[in-house]
Parts: sequence; C-alpha cells; structure tokens
Amino acid sequence: METTTKSPKPSKGAEASMEKKKTPDTPEPKISLLVFCPSDIILSGILRALEADPELEILNIEKNTIESFMDSIRKLKPQVILFAHMEALPNLREICKAIREMAKTQGRSELLLMGSIPAHEEIVNLINAGARGYFDLNDSSSQLPEAVRAVHKGEIWLPRDKMSSIMDRIISVVGRELKEKTLDQLTPTEFQVLRLIGQGKSNDEIAELMFISKNTVRSHIKSIYAKLDTHSRLQLALYAINSALF
Repeated sequence: METTTKSPKPSKGAEASMEKKKTPDTPEPKISLLVFCPSDIILSGILRALEADPELEILNIEKNTIESFMDSIRKLKPQVILFAHMEALPNLREICKAIREMAKTQGRSELLLMGSIPAHEEIVNLINAGARGYFDLNDSSSQLPEAVRAVHKGEIWLPRDKMSSIMDRIISVVGRELKEKTLDQLTPTEFQVLRLIGQGKSNDEIAELMFISKNTVRSHIKSIYAKLDTHSRLQLALYAINSALF
C-alpha cells in the first residue's frame, strides 16, 4: 500500500516571509548628475541643495578644466549635467553643442546651466545650442532640485520672473526659423505625433492616444527631428504652434 507524505504546512510567519520575497519594494531609480563648478562657495550651496533630495545622485564634481569635465561626461553618462559658471564664457554655446552631440551617441544627457542670467537673446542661443534650462544664481536654492527634475523630463527651466518674456523671444526666433521648413516630409503618423507634442503631450500620453508603444513614439520623434532639422522637443512644439496644427 502506497503512502503519501504531506509536506508540512508553512507557518503564518513563514508565509508572510515568502510573500515579502515575492513582492519586494523596489526603490525608484535616482536621477544621476554631474556637477561642474569652479567656485567653492557656490559649489557648497549647490551640494547642500542637491544632497537634501533623496531622488538625486551626484556621480562626480568637476572644478578644473573643461577638458576633464567633458571626459567625465563620456565616462559617467549622467542623466543631468549641471554647469555653473561665475563669469561670461565666450565659448559657452560651443560647450552646449559639444554636449548635445555627445548625448546623441551615448544616451540622453540634459544640460542645466547656472549663473547670472544673461540677455534674453543669449538664452535663446544657448537653448538652441542644446541647453535645457538656465538657473539664475539669484533664485532660491530650494528650487534647484525642481529644476533638475524638470530638465530630466525634457522640460525647459527658466527664471520664473523672466519666463514669459524669454519664451516670447524664443517663439519669435525659433518659430520664424521653423516656419521655413515644410510638413510635407512627414508621414501621417509623424504628423499626428507632432500635433500631440504641440499640445504638450508626453511620450506616454502619445503612445496611449495613438495605440502604439513608447519605443515607436520615440522612433517617430527621432525621424521628425531629422526631417525638420531640429534637436529639441521645444522646437517641435513651437513648430506645431506656429503651423496651427491644432
């Protein structure tokens, strides 16, 4: 006669332990940063503001040359680059362009500039060169983590008291340039993606509205960038606004 041996039933404590193993609490990934700041005084304020936010992780701090700073970008591939400069740099646009080109080959890195706010025309030029925002040294340090998260999401960060006038200038300059391009190059799907970008929709929202994957949305946006010779979501949104797509 065969006998069957029953496995002992786990205790309630063991069941709870097994349940915990099945559904561990996975922490949200932190936003990785690379900081460039040649001033010790300014840097100490930056670090106090950033280190107080548990969602941010500082990968490295560069204080010396632009060359070592660029080398750190290549090696560390940060998600956000905070570049603080205390005086006007004649080659700042070139630095922005170099970072933008580097980001194309090694993954997304958003650039947030920090310093004394320049003329509106120069801010437009820096954003066109690849910067995602400009944090004014006169702004509250408590806003710095918010600025980092904004540019990480692909948004533009500008001093709140100057936002309206700067955006008007950006629209007039960038919009005029984009009007010269044509929509005929876009496929019907790309046209729809561009229209939704103009409405301020995120990639997740576009994917849901068009019943396509987020990877497909990113692929369409990449194609639109190439066809319209643009490099930022802001430019695409302005193109849609100026072309009256909605």
